[in-house]
Amino acid sequence: MSLMKIELIIAPGCPFCREAEQIWRAAATERNVALSLVDVNQADGQAITQRLTLKTVPGVLIDGILKGVGVQTLEEARRLLNQG
Repeated sequence: MSLMKIELIIAPGCPFCREAEQIWRAAATERNVALSLVDVNQADGQAITQRLTLKTVPGVLIDGILKGVGVQTLEEARRLLNQG
């Protein structure tokens, strides 16, 4: 069984990204899953946004699949994690 991978696509200084980070950190801690922050200004962030044609942040990837854009509630984050 492989570990779930959560990546939060963010931009520095984005207030919505900071809010999403707090929510996803809480959800990841509850599930004991690592959360990675991916900066859209860095090479890996640029590659992901181009591949997904992501036009806005924050975006959340679970196991490499875009599961949401914008700020989810903690309950929505939990539901997305339960879906895997």
